Amino acid sequence: MGRMPIMVKRAVTKKQRRFILEVIKLLFEIHDVGYNYKANSLFRIERPFGSEDYLFLFFSTEVKIRIHDELIHVKPNSFILYEPGEPQLYYNNEGGFTNDYFHFMGRHLSHYFLRLGVVVNTPYEMKDYNFIRFFVRKIEKEFIRKDLFWEERISSQMEDFFIGLARLHKYKQDYSLDPYKTTMIEKFKAAREEIFTNLSMDWTIDEMADLVYLSRSRFSVLYKEFFGCSPKEDLIQARMTRAKYLLASSTGSVKEVAEKVGYDNIYHFSKQFKKMSGHSPRKYVELSKNSNIEIMSQAVL
Repeated sequence: MGRMPIMVKRAVTKKQRRFILEVIKLLFEIHDVGYNYKANSLFRIERPFGSEDYLFLFFSTEVKIRIHDELIHVKPNSFILYEPGEPQLYYNNEGGFTNDYFHFMGRHLSHYFLRLGVVVNTPYEMKDYNFIRFFVRKIEKEFIRKDLFWEERISSQMEDFFIGLARLHKYKQDYSLDPYKTTMIEKFKAAREEIFTNLSMDWTIDEMADLVYLSRSRFSVLYKEFFGCSPKEDLIQARMTRAKYLLASSTGSVKEVAEKVGYDNIYHFSKQFKKMSGHSPRKYVELSKNSNIEIMSQAVL
């Protein structure tokens, strides 16, 4: 009887590690992080030329900050995101202050924050601030422990954090004068999740509208306002995205994939798929099999 092969787990070398990071292309690179940092009344941060990286600060207490040569009083539970090179001055000479912070850099962050609508060098007061403190505490643990792939994990968590922050700011800005829409957008998000979870259903606009107890016309108007497209357009996009995944990762036929994403007419599905992706479903399967995506992922892992 032949000997069984022995599986040897090899350590990742520094060179391989650098290659992996280049392939993954981290969006964020953390430099330093601190949670619940307490400073006394004599302590002050003064950097006339700023820092070489981005600095996110969340103040649990009142603090004085100089913004564009003007000293302003910032209320508790406020945050500010400094960009590199922006002068920094903050303190509280009456009772000290408490803050959370993290320094970081990354690829094309100025364009990234512009796209998200996250304004830099400007303090903002927060009502829903607990998620900020929870996030800083979480990445501080990762930063201290430095477990396997800690950099990748922090980068993904930071991306999720800033997207959440941008959403919160946008909803507050757009609907602060309309409590009705603030409530409705949460109902619409839940309805959208229900629709996307059941793409095989033959959804009509009336059935979607019933999820939030609105008429089809009112539903369509609010849906486009909340998500930037009509409910039908959004549904088609979600179906095509799911279809791409199923075609590339499963052994099912085009007909089976079409049925799973809500199409009982394979001709209509193929026409819609080609319109959205530029390829027929069968051509897409062929291209997926010949691509080096899977090889690259194996090299990374």
